[in-house]
Amino acid sequence: MLTAAVVSSNPESSSSLRACLEQSGLVQGVRELAPSGNLDPRPGEAAPDVILLDLGLDVEPYFATAASWRRRFPAVRVIACASSLQLDPVLLLQAMRSGVQEFLPKPVDAALLRDVLVRFAQEREASGFRRQDNLILVVGAKGGVGTSTVAANLGVQLAQASRKRVLLLDLARPLGHLSLMFDLQPRFGIRDAIENLDHLDGHFLHGIVMHHKSGVEVLAGTSHAEQWESISGEALGRVASVAQNSCDFVFVDGGVAGVLDCDRMLQTARAIVLVSAISVPALWALERRVVELTAQGIDPARIRVLINRWRRGDEEALQNIEKRMKHPIFARLPNDFQQASEAENLGIPLSGNHNNALVDKFRQLACQLTGVTTAPAEKRGRGGFLSFPAKR
Repeated sequence: MLTAAVVSSNPESSSSLRACLEQSGLVQGVRELAPSGNLDPRPGEAAPDVILLDLGLDVEPYFATAASWRRRFPAVRVIACASSLQLDPVLLLQAMRSGVQEFLPKPVDAALLRDVLVRFAQEREASGFRRQDNLILVVGAKGGVGTSTVAANLGVQLAQASRKRVLLLDLARPLGHLSLMFDLQPRFGIRDAIENLDHLDGHFLHGIVMHHKSGVEVLAGTSHAEQWESISGEALGRVASVAQNSCDFVFVDGGVAGVLDCDRMLQTARAIVLVSAISVPALWALERRVVELTAQGIDPARIRVLINRWRRGDEEALQNIEKRMKHPIFARLPNDFQQASEAENLGIPLSGNHNNALVDKFRQLACQLTGVTTAPAEKRGRGGFLSFPAKR
């Protein structure tokens, strides 16, 4: 089923278009908005699949709306409804440049609209529709708890388990380290995406990401700390939206609270993974992060607390912190500091043979966070699909 929004300044015409959409049997959920209205999705709500522009005498606000939505949500389909008197070559060219993909004459014929919706639905299915609940934010309670390691290896394990397109978005501040963890030499990064927001779409994004043999793609972070001074939360949200519509799953390395000022990502993320270690400073910061997110209206069910470098003797401390912050711990990653350090220094993802507890736990968590179901990992020896040769 599709979702839709009708943009119109005429209540009667808007109601008629809404009825046509609902009668098609292909649409569930229709929003009616004025041309100057706020089209941003509500918290936890995805962008509509289809936008109907009920063009008035002044077409500029409608085309501005279309252009804005196509930049932020490349998968959205835009239909313009106009009288025959409006359909001149100049208007058609202006509409095309604004992202309008279909014109329907007024009054809109319900059968004709349904034919267009059927085609849109078929094209969406054929292209592998990208859901809006495919974004996972990974944020550290404090520095040094292994946030980048967690984000990188969750992405790798999901790519291996699902064979889907998985993107790692490096938004850690002041500098991103994901490129180093994969031994990649970036030519482009987040700054290039920000500087080209007007042209940013799935094709452009594909051209600036790096492809790793593990199956993941990586958009590099900043190489100079001062670059963050001119990057806004709104701009980051737009980059994330394009990534969501272009990839099957997106993991964001948010560093230490690097994305907590980006309301769009917080509201649309499938899960916000808070990474902590067992130390007084880390647990103190973790408790405050949970309080901050809850105060911002984030559904507690989407806040997933992950304890890195866990040992069995840590359970008493974890039970105490659960009571204090009144929030459950989602998962514990077993402590294998030597293996993790060696992998980082070699610039390769974690790898291992059968019964590697840390690798298997990353795989399990990646599938849990994204809802991916996969068969149990086959027994693998040296050189198996989770093994990557060490550099010499």
